[in-house]
Amino acid sequence: SSGINAEWPLRPGKLTRENTQLLFNSLFSLPTSTVEKVKCVQLPAPTTKLPREKPIPKPKLPTKWEAFAKSKGILKKKRGRMLYDEVAEEWKPRFGYNKAGGDKEQNWVVEVPGNGDPYKDWLGDKEDKTKEKVAKNEFQRLQNISKQIKVQSESINQTVKQANISTASLGKFQEKSKDEKKAKAKGKHKKFDPVSGNTASEKEKSLALINKIASGGVSVNKEKAANKELGATIKRSREAERENRTNKRRSKMGVKAQTNHFDMKKREVSGPGKERKKRHQI
Repeated sequence: SSGINAEWPLRPGKLTRENTQLLFNSLFSLPTSTVEKVKCVQLPAPTTKLPREKPIPKPKLPTKWEAFAKSKGILKKKRGRMLYDEVAEEWKPRFGYNKAGGDKEQNWVVEVPGNGDPYKDWLGDKEDKTKEKVAKNEFQRLQNISKQIKVQSESINQTVKQANISTASLGKFQEKSKDEKKAKAKGKHKKFDPVSGNTASEKEKSLALINKIASGGVSVNKEKAANKELGATIKRSREAERENRTNKRRSKMGVKAQTNHFDMKKREVSGPGKERKKRHQI
């Protein structure tokens, strides 16, 4: 025991070193490759699929332009940042400060078309068109955002509703948020008449049924009724035959035998006696 106690403080460090050595031996037994003067080990493919913590995110809905481009087969192409300005004869940025074609927009003179109205404010018309384009783009952007928010809110509401009705009370005693609506149970609900109170409606229904039967308006399936009665008769005869066999068996056994038989069954059923008997035998 003294030897074990003396070695015990050294055991955790020894086990850690051995396990680390085994890990590195298994790693360097795998195929290796050199990437940028660094030796790398190619790990094997995973064999166990681990479950995700959260569900796979749903793909975002396409915007109005993306849906239109897909229907028309328009492919997205990345345009260069620089553009050649023919007036200045040099490369300029496409957008922003000192962009290509910016001199034309800053010109105080606007060329009037041949069939255009010479008294129209063409400078103001150009500014109005630019403002309309900006407003249209902003409106479309807000529409796309509202569509995404609507889909997300519907998904959240559906999840909350499902969680509420999953309780035994179908969410009756669950705390509800500010704008949450009461969850409605799906399916058909059968309404029953009250068993006490006003009997006028029950009386009317009974009289209507009697009148219907008396007038011959009710069609009775005679074959089905006969089969039902035949089945009930066979069931009664079988029960009577079983009763007779039981009585005959009891009469053959006699009163004393029946009592002894009952006592034996009672002793077999009692558990503590059995356990006591087993303990004595042991």
